[in-house]
Amino acid sequence: MRDSREAFRRRTARRRSLLAGAALLVVGSSQAGAITEHRHIGARTGMIEIPVEELMTAVRRKDRAEIGRLAERIGPARLGEALRRPDAPAVLAALTGIAALPGRARLIGPVTELLTVSDATIAAAAARTLGEILAPLTTADLDEWDVPSDLITAACGALRGAVLLPANPTLERLAALEAMGDSMAVCHPSPDLVGLLKDPAPSIRRAAALVLRPQQRLATGGFAAGTRDVDPAVASASVAALCQAIAEPAAWPKGGVREPIWEQTRQLARRLALAPATPPDDAVEMLDCLDPTLAGDRQILDGMRAHRRTPLGERAAAILERPPGRTAP
Repeated sequence: MRDSREAFRRRTARRRSLLAGAALLVVGSSQAGAITEHRHIGARTGMIEIPVEELMTAVRRKDRAEIGRLAERIGPARLGEALRRPDAPAVLAALTGIAALPGRARLIGPVTELLTVSDATIAAAAARTLGEILAPLTTADLDEWDVPSDLITAACGALRGAVLLPANPTLERLAALEAMGDSMAVCHPSPDLVGLLKDPAPSIRRAAALVLRPQQRLATGGFAAGTRDVDPAVASASVAALCQAIAEPAAWPKGGVREPIWEQTRQLARRLALAPATPPDDAVEMLDCLDPTLAGDRQILDGMRAHRRTPLGERAAAILERPPGRTAP
């Protein structure tokens, strides 16, 4: 169980780091300008109201603690109003604040609406914010905040539409795909996502390879599509993602890992894990395809274990030191 949780943690962290690089939220300082509002006493509340511009400053400084504090002081109602402002930096700052806000599920509707705006940066930021809102949601959260289930369904549908529409900017599609990957417990994946493994954009194909589950691929005949991609980065990501599944028995499709397609995946992993052109993150995940009880695989792992201060060496050591019976067949 511990290995399964660790594999899930590594997969999620890796997917976020890889996809975030292509869908980075950029708030330009030249756009933000100086603070144009000042703190004042709210007519309805009688309390000091924090201007959104202060939140914009905290976002530019990437001060997480300050972002969370200001978001709570501004409150969900005013953050929701800020999503309709004409200046992009304010909208982006509001989205960042919403992601840090307790009870952020109440703003799923207004955030979802931003997926259709023409500004790709805002649409991408909205998709990432939706992912952060939806990923940890539980039934208890929905009850506590009175979030109707059809609102969740609409949000998941909007993310799926943003991903599948080829006319959308790649920035937005990547962000939406990342969000779907993070929130699969809520946004159940549909079989048509497998078609993304043949998308014209290599970055989309690579992202899809990291998000899709083996069951989806087997059900649609797309299991090995990504592993044969002409783009080396897509092929290595596909092999790495399938090797992750080998480390998680709960993810195995019917028939387990004894099916011929799995052995093909293992053979690819043995070759690619040693290839100089393979991204290090992919090579680390490919080690889950190796069986330390086999002489050839153990030799590969032993060679990598010599580099103990690298992620590859640490992962090889962990596999070799795993107690018997904890290694996937």
